[in-house]
Amino acid sequence: MKHNTLSEFQNIIASIDSINHELTKQLEIYKCKVTLVDGSNLRILEKYAHEELVYYSYYWLSAFDDLILGWDCAPHHHAIDSFPHHQHVGSQNSVISSDIRNLHHALTVIRKSLLRS
Repeated sequence: MKHNTLSEFQNIIASIDSINHELTKQLEIYKCKVTLVDGSNLRILEKYAHEELVYYSYYWLSAFDDLILGWDCAPHHHAIDSFPHHQHVGSQNSVISSDIRNLHHALTVIRKSLLRS
């Protein structure tokens, strides 16, 4: 978001439904909902402090808003070896370790999955 990552993935994005940008004294916050070419959507939240990404949440949902995959760095799954980074998987919402650290990584995973379909 901050570095126009979405433009790199135009081949899988049908529309950008909303973008919110907020500045506070400590943070720059981006929220966005993107509809993908298969009808699914990606909910994006990024928080930056002094140009550094300090928090992210990327949730890929089906056209019916069921969880497909989600990645975030909320510090609440201490047992995960990639703590605080973790991935939520499917409707059972199981939590596993994750090497996703930014929007580009998440969109790369999504693109690979969509192009395989």
